[in-house]
Amino acid sequence: MIDSLRKIAADIDNLLANDTFPATVEPAYLREAVLDYPIRGGKRLRPALLVWSCGLLGGDTDAALYPAAAVEVFHNWTLVHDDIIDQDTTRRGVPTCHVKLTGQTRANFALSEDNAVRTGRDFAILAGDLQQGWANDLLLRSAQHGVPAEVTVALGRNLQKLANRDLITGEALDVELSIRDLSGVTSEEIRRMLAGKTGALLRFCTEAGAMIALKETDPARDEVVRLGEFAVKAGIAFQLRDDYLGIFGNFDSLGKPLGSDLRESKATVMLIDALRMATAADRDRLLGLLGRAEYSPAEMSEVRRIMRESGAAAANEAESGALAEQARNILRTFPDSVYRQNMLDLVNYLINRER
Repeated sequence: MIDSLRKIAADIDNLLANDTFPATVEPAYLREAVLDYPIRGGKRLRPALLVWSCGLLGGDTDAALYPAAAVEVFHNWTLVHDDIIDQDTTRRGVPTCHVKLTGQTRANFALSEDNAVRTGRDFAILAGDLQQGWANDLLLRSAQHGVPAEVTVALGRNLQKLANRDLITGEALDVELSIRDLSGVTSEEIRRMLAGKTGALLRFCTEAGAMIALKETDPARDEVVRLGEFAVKAGIAFQLRDDYLGIFGNFDSLGKPLGSDLRESKATVMLIDALRMATAADRDRLLGLLGRAEYSPAEMSEVRRIMRESGAAAANEAESGALAEQARNILRTFPDSVYRQNMLDLVNYLINRER
């Protein structure tokens, strides 16, 4: 898996670094912002899923390169806007898009702090909008690089449904959950949110790969649907594991502060389950620990104790493991190949990772 992932990442890096779509964006610092996240690198897991799904069904993986690049750029515009919504200041160890643009506009125009922050955020929104346009342009150009025109159009329609509708709906639900009283939030609502915010774009990747391989315009075809279900299950399993590591992970391995979800009072399946399953005293104690600026080792130990003793931690791990096994079982319905093994290895990595 690792060698294949590195090759796909290198191919995507090369395509994006040399693509001409952003070249005429002005002003220059906005053009730099459009390029910033996509060319920072990363694991390129979404493009890999698209390429591997194409190969799994016997398709031409070279023809999948432009759709794979499109989905990577699409993913990055959602990150730019997500960072604004979450008011995050760093991503992958460097300033987020809106923070960097705040500094650039402050320096270029001698703005007040408030005006610089507002203008940086405004330009970051525009950068994300341009990245979405870039993603759509890359996808449309798939018709010039081995994907039949009618399949290219079908991919575009599917992207609008799964990503621009379902993914953004999932993000909207996430925003709503952040302002609701936790006592009224159910774990099933969170799962529905994750199916959109985390699962929708992954589903598009596997469905797109299958449609390219089969030269299929109908995403309701059996093989396409099965691979889409695989992606959603694997995506939710990944997110549940991520939530677990946010409480029980190792700071040095994770690379970010533990307890960030607690600090934001974020509604995760594990937190909602803990509030439902804990004793009254532990529930009150856990509620009292939410929303703090930082957590001492003793406070994190207390949170972990409540998560464990309530059974929420074990339930989270069991659900994550069950979803991962369901995803593996879907893959096992396809013929054995290096592509199937790569996807099985990816599921194992997502569910067993420590960071």
